Amino acid sequence: MTPPPLSLRQPRPSDAAALEAVVSDPEVALPTAAIPHPYPPGGAAAHLADLARESAAGREIAVAVIDGPDPETGSLIGMVTLRLDGEGGAALGYVLGRAWWGRGLMTEAVRRVLLLAREHPEIARIEADVMVSNTRSAAVLTRLGFTETGRARAAFPARGREVEVRQFLLNLGNPV
Repeated sequence: MTPPPLSLRQPRPSDAAALEAVVSDPEVALPTAAIPHPYPPGGAAAHLADLARESAAGREIAVAVIDGPDPETGSLIGMVTLRLDGEGGAALGYVLGRAWWGRGLMTEAVRRVLLLAREHPEIARIEADVMVSNTRSAAVLTRLGFTETGRARAAFPARGREVEVRQFLLNLGNPV
């Protein structure tokens, strides 16, 4: 099977408008723990600046998902992040614009980020929580070898409440 036409690169301040368009869609924002809805104007620029600071400090790996094979000419259509906990774990997060759903793009983007994570000896395991109702996101994780480890109530600050989530884990086997 041919991988979907996408590329990955570090996010840039110039991605703010495209990211804001993606996360302003309620179908994209509402299943997430951290993306507020309605999305505040200018929020993407601040978020990208935060990601740059966290990445520079070694606490986060952030990747822009670009439509097309050339990261310089394509447009941002999503993001994948790994938030490192300093104890061998990383929390996986991802978002993709609704216009690109159902094409295998997020599965391919996360697969590539997992390959990158394997090059980081400080990451031994990757965890992800998804809302029980978010079957598309759970399918991405299952396709990529994550194991569902249970269910729990998790804080979703952007929703102002706890929600029931499915918990997933992928052990990379890296010694920590």
